[in-house]
Amino acid sequence: MQIIDLVPDLRPTILAARELRDARNSLARFLPYASVPAITYRLGRRKRLDQTVAVRAFGSPAVPIRRPGVVDVRGELPAITPIVNLNEVDLNNELVLAQQLAGLQVDWQPALTSGAAAVALTVDNTFEVMRGQVLSTGTVSLVAEDGNVHSVDFGVPAEQKIEAAAPWEIDNPAAVFADYAAAHEAYMDVAGDRAGVALTSEGLITILTSALQAMYPQQPVGTDQLSAYLTNRRLPVPVSYDRKLEDATGTRTRVFPDGTITFLPGADDPVGRTEMGITQEAVQQSQRQQPNGQTALRASEVPGMTIVTLGNEDPVERAVKAAAVGLPVLQDRDIVILSGLVA
Repeated sequence: MQIIDLVPDLRPTILAARELRDARNSLARFLPYASVPAITYRLGRRKRLDQTVAVRAFGSPAVPIRRPGVVDVRGELPAITPIVNLNEVDLNNELVLAQQLAGLQVDWQPALTSGAAAVALTVDNTFEVMRGQVLSTGTVSLVAEDGNVHSVDFGVPAEQKIEAAAPWEIDNPAAVFADYAAAHEAYMDVAGDRAGVALTSEGLITILTSALQAMYPQQPVGTDQLSAYLTNRRLPVPVSYDRKLEDATGTRTRVFPDGTITFLPGADDPVGRTEMGITQEAVQQSQRQQPNGQTALRASEVPGMTIVTLGNEDPVERAVKAAAVGLPVLQDRDIVILSGLVA
């Protein structure tokens, strides 16, 4: 297929599609989107300024301190390019045929808007899966079209990836809360403060609640009592995330695995960003004139996902494609991952 113009001005559709998000993909609050003028990433490590300095005697030089540096972790931003095909059958509807027979310009905007939404949300979902991997393992595993797996490791230290000695059992509540407290203590050692979020699954929250009920069988225990118990022990209250998404085969799997807890700084304190770079399609959109005489994208708007309309005449086909290059990049390694909590 080649680029064709289904509408006189594609820019509003592109800009609207970039803002489309599935509200259920809430991991973006920890790794928010950021457009970057590049096709590669280089990991600039974020580090909280928790240092102190010795007092200085009058007349002596200033005391040097460490400053956050750039860790040499780099690579290409992978390409994500979903497409919605409008085949000959789709095009042979009564409205399109009537417009064509009357010699009228076909209004493709409704079909374009629908197709752009579908591909844009598919891009968002794909990045959500990657964010789930980053937050639960510290790495991203990318499966290429040829089936090969390419991994990006952001270097979370091994001592911050804690494997439970045994899966949690409700009839052993002391071990459940001991594991939880020990992992949080490990977080405080590396971050210098309490975690603001304990990201996990609803299943593990149920186990925590049931374990607390086993400790206090004489009274009813629910999530409110669990929150109060953890808060009194100066432990973060767990937040559940149970989103499931389908892969290309139609198999629905969890974005964030069951049996894992990740301790993070807070819901409003990102640990990195989802970098969106420059695609060749966006460059073309900034250089190619549309029927209205304008370009679909201005130079400043090139970074980020773009929408392209394509077509053939033999057979007659039309398509809407999203083009993006991007990757969730973990900039703050001060996270602790506790896994192996369910059998």
